[in-house]
Amino acid sequence: MATEVLEQATEERLIRRRASAEEFWALPESVLPTEYIDGEIIMAPAPTIGHQSASRNIFRSLDRFVPASAADQLFYSPLDVILPSGDVVQPDILFLTKKDVRQANKQGRVRCAPLFVVEILSPGSVSHDTIRKRDLYERNGVREYWIVDLKKRTVTQLVLRKKHYAMTELRESDVVKGAVLAGFEMTVGQLLGG
Repeated sequence: MATEVLEQATEERLIRRRASAEEFWALPESVLPTEYIDGEIIMAPAPTIGHQSASRNIFRSLDRFVPASAADQLFYSPLDVILPSGDVVQPDILFLTKKDVRQANKQGRVRCAPLFVVEILSPGSVSHDTIRKRDLYERNGVREYWIVDLKKRTVTQLVLRKKHYAMTELRESDVVKGAVLAGFEMTVGQLLGG
């Protein structure tokens, strides 16, 4: 094994462990969020009721917008996404084009940078989602990334412009306008629900 040390991050509440990619792929299938970033296996506890409720509301709103006839699809966690860098993430919600869906079906896994991802902050994932995964998504060319903060009831919308994210923080009464899902518009309050 790369290292035998398990490190419990106190402020993060995430378990991190150095490992090889082979060790990651040898793990048993799990519904717990498990990612492989920069040579570390990162495990988190299952999401809370509030997290899942917001995830459901966001997914339903976006799914009503994405036309089924286009064969583009939305997916939700847990689903491994192997980025071009080789890192493996599990976004709460992701959007794949028809071509990416076809390729994922052939390969049995998502092996691309989705055009659009959503991460909903949990108490233990704030710096992981806002710093580490932001950098990872930016480097791998994810065109639009929403960071949802349930405590503040905000959506931070990051849109890739010339290899770097342009950031807009939207509050409850602000309207989220999709960049990848052009034409999608909804207030943050409606998107997050009660």
